[in-house]
Amino acid sequence: MIKRYWIFIAILIPILVIVYYEHRLNEAKANEDVLMELYQSKNNSGYITLLKDGHSFKPLAQTLEELSQVTNQVPPAKVQKLLDQAKVQAKDATQYLTTLIEFSDNYISTSKPRYMIEYDHSVMTSAKQKEVYQLAYGSGLYGLMYGISHHYWKDKPKLIPQATQTALASIAKELRALDKTLASYKTSTDHQLQWGDERSMEQLKSIILNEMRPHFEKIVEFKDEINF
Repeated sequence: MIKRYWIFIAILIPILVIVYYEHRLNEAKANEDVLMELYQSKNNSGYITLLKDGHSFKPLAQTLEELSQVTNQVPPAKVQKLLDQAKVQAKDATQYLTTLIEFSDNYISTSKPRYMIEYDHSVMTSAKQKEVYQLAYGSGLYGLMYGISHHYWKDKPKLIPQATQTALASIAKELRALDKTLASYKTSTDHQLQWGDERSMEQLKSIILNEMRPHFEKIVEFKDEINF
């Protein structure tokens, strides 16, 4: 009888241990799901705020248009002021766009980040998000404006080449188109903030990523037309 008792105990203890750890694992998983839902809600709220409050690309477009029209009659100091202004505006524009894309996390297909941008350690949840982020980064204009500024002061006479001015005018036009694209979603974000569910929020993010991509691709093409 005693032997059977100890056999029973020997069988029961491992079962109890397994049940206990399964309970703890389930509890931990439930806590993780709650945390992820809270994080997703915070992420979506931040995304909506970024999109709704927005960043206007019109000032940068205006500066590029002015640079595309300068002649050798314009004082070099004024041209340099425009170039410096464009550098600041370009840096702000890229910062806004890359931040907006970082907040475009998608939790429907996966709940964990899977992609990292090597050069700045930004983390993405989908391949599309990563690709559009890289395009936005590549379409950034700070480096371009820095190069134009450098060559403007080095060259004699001080002129911005006609080919560069043509490309700047094209970039300005594309920036205005991008501004219009993002502005068109401000009403959608108001609706999402009040009535949207998580799935429709993810769909909105995906649509906007798709809408931004061709603008970035065109700007990259125009940048490639400029040779120093």
